[in-house]
Amino acid sequence: MRRLGALRGGSSVFPIEGIAMRHLVEGFQESKDAAVAALRRGDVEEARRQMLKAAEFLLKMAERSTGRIREMRIRNANSLIEQAKSLSKRVQAVSDEGRREMAEQEGGRAAKFVVREKPDITFDDIAGLEEAKTAIMVKVVHPLKNPQMAKKYGMRLGGGLLLYGPPGTGKTMLAKAVANEVNAPFYTVKPSDVLSKWVGEAEKNVAALFEDARKNPLSVVFIDEVEALVPRRRSTQSSVMARVVPQFLAELEGFRSGNPILFVAATNEPWLIDPAMLRPGRFDEKIYVGLPDETARAKIFQLQLKERYTSDDVDYAELARRTEGYSGADIRAICEHAAQAVFLEAVQTGTERPISIKDILAALQRVKPSVTPDILKRYEAWRKIH
Repeated sequence: MRRLGALRGGSSVFPIEGIAMRHLVEGFQESKDAAVAALRRGDVEEARRQMLKAAEFLLKMAERSTGRIREMRIRNANSLIEQAKSLSKRVQAVSDEGRREMAEQEGGRAAKFVVREKPDITFDDIAGLEEAKTAIMVKVVHPLKNPQMAKKYGMRLGGGLLLYGPPGTGKTMLAKAVANEVNAPFYTVKPSDVLSKWVGEAEKNVAALFEDARKNPLSVVFIDEVEALVPRRRSTQSSVMARVVPQFLAELEGFRSGNPILFVAATNEPWLIDPAMLRPGRFDEKIYVGLPDETARAKIFQLQLKERYTSDDVDYAELARRTEGYSGADIRAICEHAAQAVFLEAVQTGTERPISIKDILAALQRVKPSVTPDILKRYEAWRKIH
């Protein structure tokens, strides 16, 4: 807290301009001292809250100041905000660790590496991808909500879905929306959570994952970067991989018994997956999640800007037209850059204004498409084979 300590000095540093300014200086001093005291006793959340209050007082003081003093107060306020953000990450890390420890006590081995959550994302939050949404509805949502009809037509609930395509196109959001739609526990697993250097541990982790998921009436298991867990066995010399791939195959073969599981895997590099995983009965559906079309891009801009202070001149159709070849993540970055630039201007000038289309187009010049035409051709070639 060296930087926070440097702000000490109270009224000797900041001149008092009347009663209103004295009130602001006293409020800043109290909040700053409270933040220091909270840190000393280990109350990180309270320290974060008091830092933000102190920063707010500083910004209000800056509005009543000019020249070098104004600049110094804005700079110190921004420094406090950054420190508060850093503390927020520490609070989240402590919270996550606590949840993991509780899960370990309740769920055995699987809880050590599986995060169970109830997603709040719906299909309405995802722009475009209508083909992918339809395939998922037929595979999971409709059979669950229409069991008698599904039985009549031989539609089986659960199974394996492979979502593949360029990065930043919404594969993870699709998986979360499925879990939300069917109101099922959502297991998210990273390859690093499963793999172990100890002989036999990785296979046990996989078995424990599916065993825990089968305890629920229906579960959604999502693994991102699945190619890291089930790579082509001939392309790796790892003895761990040689054991993990058969274990996954055995678990996928067991989908037809017990409570249904929807196994959703995502990858940016489907050509690296072991071919045995791609046979019928394992990944029954291989769904390409591609770049958004013009209509979807317009909706992504709307979704990203709807909670922000924007001008009436923002033309979503025009923005969509100018962003052909951009992914959803790229558009998210454009909106974030535009918002940051206007926010910084407002902090520095003390005058708020809405984000205009000019700001967004300026950000567009800084953010280039992350997906190249060459990689798109490779996805198209893989689609034709599979």
